[in-house]
Parts: sequence; C-alpha cells; structure tokens
Amino acid sequence: MPDNSSPSLEYQIYDPERQEIRVVVIQPPKRRYWLHALLFLATIFTTLCIGARMQFNFNHNLPLFSSDLSQDVDYWPWAWVLQDLHRLALGIPFSATLLAILGAHEMGHFVTAVRRRIFATLPFFIPAPTLIGTLGAFIRIRSPIRSRSDLFDVGVAGPIAGFVVAVPLLFLGLMLSQPLTPASSQIDLAFALPLIFTLAHSLLAAGGNLLAMHFGLHDIYLHPVAIAAWFGMFATALNLLPGGQLDGGHIVFAVRPQWHRRVSMLSIAVLLLLSWYFWAGWLLWAVVLRMTGARHPDVPLAPPMNQKRKWVAALSLLMLILSITPTAIRERDDDTQQLRKSSLKNVLESIRKNRMQKQQQPAPPETR
Repeated sequence: MPDNSSPSLEYQIYDPERQEIRVVVIQPPKRRYWLHALLFLATIFTTLCIGARMQFNFNHNLPLFSSDLSQDVDYWPWAWVLQDLHRLALGIPFSATLLAILGAHEMGHFVTAVRRRIFATLPFFIPAPTLIGTLGAFIRIRSPIRSRSDLFDVGVAGPIAGFVVAVPLLFLGLMLSQPLTPASSQIDLAFALPLIFTLAHSLLAAGGNLLAMHFGLHDIYLHPVAIAAWFGMFATALNLLPGGQLDGGHIVFAVRPQWHRRVSMLSIAVLLLLSWYFWAGWLLWAVVLRMTGARHPDVPLAPPMNQKRKWVAALSLLMLILSITPTAIRERDDDTQQLRKSSLKNVLESIRKNRMQKQQQPAPPETR
C-alpha cells in the first residue's frame, strides 16, 4: 500500500548552554484541508448573518443592532436571515472586510513560518454566536523554532499583515459612513474608537472628504466596513498584548527573553486595572495571560536578534498604541439612558442596585 504520510523533518538547533547542536526529528501530521475549509465556510455564513443585519440597519438609518423597525436589540439575527436567504448578500461588505483582515493576519504567520522552514497548520477560523459571528482565527506551530529571529519574524508578521490590510479598509469604511440622526443614535451598544480612527478621520478631513470635514468622528454612523475594520484593529491590539504566548509575548521573548515573565506579569496587572475602570472584558485577557504567562516555546537564546528587527519591534509597539482602546465597548445605562463604560466596577454596581431594588419591592399579597 502507498504511504500517504508526510516525510519526516529534521531540525538542527544549537544549544548555547551545552554548546552543541541538538537534532530534532518530527513527523508532520497530515493536513486536514477539509476541516479548515469547513470552518472557513461556516465562518463566512455566521459573519454574513451579522453583516446582513448591520447593513440592513445602516441602509434604513436604524441603530446598529436593532430589530427591523422596532427598538428591540437583535445581536444574533440567525432567524431573521433564514427567513429570506437573499438577505445574506447584504452581509458581504462586513464579512469580506473582517475575514480579509483576520485572514491576512494568520497568513502572515503561516507564510513566514513556511519561509523559515517551521511547520505550521493552515488557519483555523472559529465560527461563533458573537457580535461579529466569529472568535477569530489561529494557526498552530508543530515544529521547533530554531532561533529568536525566527520566533520574532513569525510572531510579528501576523499583526503587520493584518494591520496593513485593515488601514485602507478603515479609510474606505469611513468614506462609506453617514451622519448620525436622532433615530440611528438611539443605540444600546457603542464602540470606543482607537487612535487610528482619529488619525484616519483627520486625514480624510484634510483631504477634502465632506463627511469628515463637517462631522466629528463621534457624530458619524459607521458603515459595516468601518465596524469590521474596528474589530480587525481590536484583534490586532489583543494579539500584540505583551505577554504569554500571544504575538506580543513572542516579540518580547525574542527581543529580551529575561523580560518575558516580568512583562507578562506587568501586563496582567495593567489589564486588571483596565477591567475595573474601563472595560470588564480585559479581565478575560488577564486570565489568558496568567495561564500562559510563565510558559513559552523552547527557543535557543543565541544568537541574539539584529538591530533591524528591534526597530520592527518598536513598530509593533506603535501599532498597539494606534489600535488599542481601553474602554472598548460602552453600554446604555438604564437609569440615565446615557452610554457609560462597561467596566467591572460599573457591572458590579448595577448588580448591587438590581438586588437592592428587588429587596425594596413589596411582597405580593397572599391569596386564599
């Protein structure tokens, strides 16, 4: 019978402590193209559904997540789309933008890994009932990494590729946007805009774009393409968080291995503060970094990186600053009807108020 298994790969890795070359032989697993394709197709469908609702509401000047002409919130419009599958076409701009950014990010990792003779899987896209129809995508490294330079190149290639694709799509999304109206401004959820949005808006205004010239960034109803670009930028920022086994953690380890654990612990502390005062979602990422903060792939410490890569590391820090937003998401306060920070502090305060209101309500009369 023919042997369908992939040929073994041999890696010669220099061990600076023992001053010897260590030979590692791996048997690459068979690529499951069907699984990658199935997950990708499912993610296309889920993001099309979300995008269709966004585009419908944008076209009809309704709040981003409203349910048709009612004021009900519809974050997961699966039933609405299945009533008429032709509506899926409305979701193409959002879905194509989001998947282009996520796909560029993961293919940046994958292509660089292939060029460095590192065995990596193709991207796994994750369909999920979230606000954007997906939990993102990832690849898995299945072979040793020969040097810190290889680790750095693979780690930084994804964020750079995703950022390069996201920037022009962000400009396109802002140009397709429209002014907010009293109807479209009655929202229950809003996205805090990172610095890159402010810079793009300023450049468009300087370039003569009428919308940017006459309306401030917070007076604009963002087109679904701009919303997808926001999530793409936010995904870039999350991956560049300096710690654990995120891309930012790989970059820190490649630049200064002895800094990795300390920087990871510092990042956890900062995320905990951000979750308490700005956005409760940072708590999840603090947990992720805590679970992976002390571990890192076994990469030889020698030879060190060159100066050119250190400048690229500085560029990755700039991308993090441009794409991150501490507040992330704001929610409407039921009491004031104003948008407020979705901080852990505010969430716990709302829970406390609800409990007190229930306790103060009179007990229903007894019936016989």
